[in-house]
Amino acid sequence: MSIRTQKPPRPAAKKHEPDWAALEALTDEEIAAQIAADPDVAPEWDWPLDDPRVRIMVPTDVKAIRAKFGLSQQRFAKTFALKLATLRDWEQERRMPHGPARTLLQIIDREPEAVRRALGPKAKTARKIRKPPTSTPKPAQRQPAARNRRREA
Repeated sequence: MSIRTQKPPRPAAKKHEPDWAALEALTDEEIAAQIAADPDVAPEWDWPLDDPRVRIMVPTDVKAIRAKFGLSQQRFAKTFALKLATLRDWEQERRMPHGPARTLLQIIDREPEAVRRALGPKAKTARKIRKPPTSTPKPAQRQPAARNRRREA
């Protein structure tokens, strides 16, 4: 027979509640001084939107574009020459398409048939048949130079 000892219940962890009255009492200058004194606080940036360093990223709803055509991820990726893993990353918002990929998605959304035509198999065109080269007489081969020229009588 074993005897179990019961542990006393742990007291509930105290939740940290900020002192809202003290925070409300701070002036803007005091807040700025605290921010300046803390090296872990990120600097405040106020960039105008016309700054060339500012790039506004409008999210592309890749899942909605794919759903519009009723295609599975695998079929959509194959149809439009995309990597399946990349498509999944975009749809699950782990990554965002940008640059040429974003442009391609916009074209797929607006003109899917144009993309299908562009990515489809190339139409077979009449191939030019080359004439076999005519045989021309080869120039006479020169004899290799003698290595030892000491045989002069």
